[in-house]
Amino acid sequence: MKRRLLHALTVATVVLAGSAVAAAPASASDAWGIVCNLRENTWLRAEPHGHVLLTLTAGRGFRWHGQVSAVDDDVWIYGHGAEYPSVDGWVPARNTTC
Repeated sequence: MKRRLLHALTVATVVLAGSAVAAAPASASDAWGIVCNLRENTWLRAEPHGHVLLTLTAGRGFRWHGQVSAVDDDVWIYGHGAEYPSVDGWVPARNTTC
């Protein structure tokens, strides 16, 4: 009986610990913008066709701050990805669902 009780308590502890981690809130930027999704892995750039700041992951959010630039028939939008809310930059609009 003691062994069953110990096993049940161990399982309950693992389940509770796992649910506490899953319930932790995600941080988000307070900056204004329209939330879009990224269609594919995308480089966040310092300027359109400029140097790469970092890579954003497909399926994650992108907060577009409303700025647009058209360069060489490409439309670029300015904002930040969900993974790096403190780093703003440019991504091709075609890589988002905006």
